[in-house]
Amino acid sequence: MALSLAVVACSDDGDSSDSVASTPNSGSTSDSTGDTTAPGEVTTLKIGYAYQDVSAFAILSEKFSLGDIELQAQSVLEAWRRDGLLPAGIDIELVFAEFNTLSPEGILGACTKLAQDDHVFAVIASRDFGVGSQCLAERFGIPTISSMGVAASAYERGAPWLFSVQPTESQAILSFVSWANERGALEGKKVGIYWDTRSEEAADDLKDALADLGVEVVSDLPSDGEGIGSPQDAIVVPRFIADGVDFPILMVGTSSVTAFLAVSEQQDYDPDLLWFEWASHLNDVSTDALPQTLIDGVQAMTFSRVGELSAGIEPGAAAEKCLNEYVTYSGEDVDLDVPASAATGQLLFTCDLMSILLEGLRNAGPNPTAESFVASLEMITDLELAWWGNVSYSPDDHAGVKQVRTITWSPDCGCWAAEGEFADVAP
Repeated sequence: MALSLAVVACSDDGDSSDSVASTPNSGSTSDSTGDTTAPGEVTTLKIGYAYQDVSAFAILSEKFSLGDIELQAQSVLEAWRRDGLLPAGIDIELVFAEFNTLSPEGILGACTKLAQDDHVFAVIASRDFGVGSQCLAERFGIPTISSMGVAASAYERGAPWLFSVQPTESQAILSFVSWANERGALEGKKVGIYWDTRSEEAADDLKDALADLGVEVVSDLPSDGEGIGSPQDAIVVPRFIADGVDFPILMVGTSSVTAFLAVSEQQDYDPDLLWFEWASHLNDVSTDALPQTLIDGVQAMTFSRVGELSAGIEPGAAAEKCLNEYVTYSGEDVDLDVPASAATGQLLFTCDLMSILLEGLRNAGPNPTAESFVASLEMITDLELAWWGNVSYSPDDHAGVKQVRTITWSPDCGCWAAEGEFADVAP
């Protein structure tokens, strides 16, 4: 079977009329504020898409390649035009900004490019663009839909412009505590927490939640690394061993998780492990690249549909629709293999961003503004997504997916397998 890849992103600079243009149906273009659209004219919105450059990883292995993201984005837009899915009188001009995930300066550069050079209307952003999404929302007041969740306070600072597909970092970690507690996994455990200093807010919420349950935190180590790894990666395992930790909770990036597992193998450290949706390692490619000794059969809490194919669950309607759009436009098939490739995951990620963008435009009015687009996004309820669980927003909550599912890792197939349906977790 094949799956389609579609990536779109919106960017909006409310201070620049360049983000909106009125275009006569003949195809000519004239700049306009977009406040009024005469009969026979189309309002063209500049939509920015920020996506990560993974070429350094793809050199190591083709399985890390995300494919031609700009082609994928264009295929979705053409499908919208062909099928008449865009709101009447609205068209889109795609604008792209590629960024280095290991460079905060590069991410901020993508933010300023989209806002100040491209004058976009809104932005949809792929993984690892958290700093850039906050920049767009807080500094420029541009509606931004980020794939990954960030600190809860960032949504307040970026209100009303910042949205995410995933929950806030605090929502994610508190869901994990509830999920683990419901399984009885925390009873009598001595917990060690290894957390990124950029996620201090969520780490504090984790400690409070564990204290409320009477769970003892015997080791608490912040990581101040940026880019690949952290200076603390070399000491966290010896620290946890010395402190008697038998249940580590890792709130760090994939490189630090890799180091943790490798050092644990070297020192014969074999604690109980449960994982959860954090950073980007709950996918087949990333997990298969980790040291495997400690994670054979490990279970995790996810907000995504990872593991459905290996569990025999057919792609849903949203995924099939994206497949058809990409194949029709590109003439290329995307195989749905187990384990799933990074390109397949990116395909589904971008389809979800696309779906949210379109839903936001549908109810934003004939002459969309940043404000009407945000109000329309806040109306989205239980929208089916291709990779993630269903998403809902409201004026009080701009972080999306909340329901969770259990998955289990198998080194034999190099894949996660989904178990059961998505479900709520106790608050």
